[in-house]
Amino acid sequence: MKKVDHQKSLKAIGLISGGLDSALAVKIVQGLGVEVHGMHFILPWLDRPADTVIKMARQLNVPLEVFFCREEFLEMIKKPKHGYGVAMNPCIDCHIYQLQKAKEFMITSDADFVITGEVLGQRPMSQNRQQLLNIEKESGLGGKLLRPLSAKLLAPTELESCGVIDREKLFDFSGRSRSGLQSLAKNLGITDYIPTGGGCLLTDKNFAKRLKDLFTYGYRGHHEIILLSVGRHFRLSNHHKVIVGRDENENSCLLEQAHPKDVVLQLKDFLGPLALLQGKEPSQQMIDQAAFLVKRYSKFRDRMADVCYWRKEDPLTSEIARPKDMLEQDVEMLKIA
Repeated sequence: MKKVDHQKSLKAIGLISGGLDSALAVKIVQGLGVEVHGMHFILPWLDRPADTVIKMARQLNVPLEVFFCREEFLEMIKKPKHGYGVAMNPCIDCHIYQLQKAKEFMITSDADFVITGEVLGQRPMSQNRQQLLNIEKESGLGGKLLRPLSAKLLAPTELESCGVIDREKLFDFSGRSRSGLQSLAKNLGITDYIPTGGGCLLTDKNFAKRLKDLFTYGYRGHHEIILLSVGRHFRLSNHHKVIVGRDENENSCLLEQAHPKDVVLQLKDFLGPLALLQGKEPSQQMIDQAAFLVKRYSKFRDRMADVCYWRKEDPLTSEIARPKDMLEQDVEMLKIA
């Protein structure tokens, strides 16, 4: 990596998650006269940045580079070097991956260092002192990774050691308390950020079950990854799966992300869930099972109500299914999560 030129203005790559901590880190470094370019990572089950992230970049007045994590990231999840957390969350490997990509962007954009909003001790798995050191080393950012919120509690970066960054203007936050960070945000005028508590979907055990199922049986494209966070999921065979929407928004998402060959099912004359039957050439029995699930999760499970089905690529040609009755225990056996 290049040496810092003391004669030119500094430029940094700031990782922006949409949360408060990353916004604070950017604002602090901007206050030191550093030009900051934002970088935001879109995980595979998302297809666009959250509105809050866009607003945050505007509020911070930084250009935003959006990086889409796809197959390479999914391969990392399958076999993380540092293992999982509570579910299927490879937090350490994920941090390393993102910082490696940030390093690449730093080099191509002629920036001098990378900044993050990490706080020492805030997360026990990936933000303890030893792991922060390991992550910095394995990402290849040794000496060029600045964590402004906890910098005074960590070893100085190259920029601090040579006096280019004033260490005294950085902070010493640690632990899980948010009060000091929120007070600083108020002082710095930061108002738009994603509240804490949502967490990564990989820490959700039900989502992890769906992802493991997809890794086990395979998938045809990115649209199936996006649909992991939508609806109720049922495995009919090694090659066929049903997803049943839980509300109007999920119905719309299912239809939008459906593969052209997917079978779409919906009540003929009533409002209710929409379902996708994924997989090549499903049998009539599978279509009837999917039709039963549409009725099962509607308000009309015990009434006469026809279920229509058609291929996504041919919405004008629909037929009536014959919902195949199933015991509740059989439904539970098919359910992935």
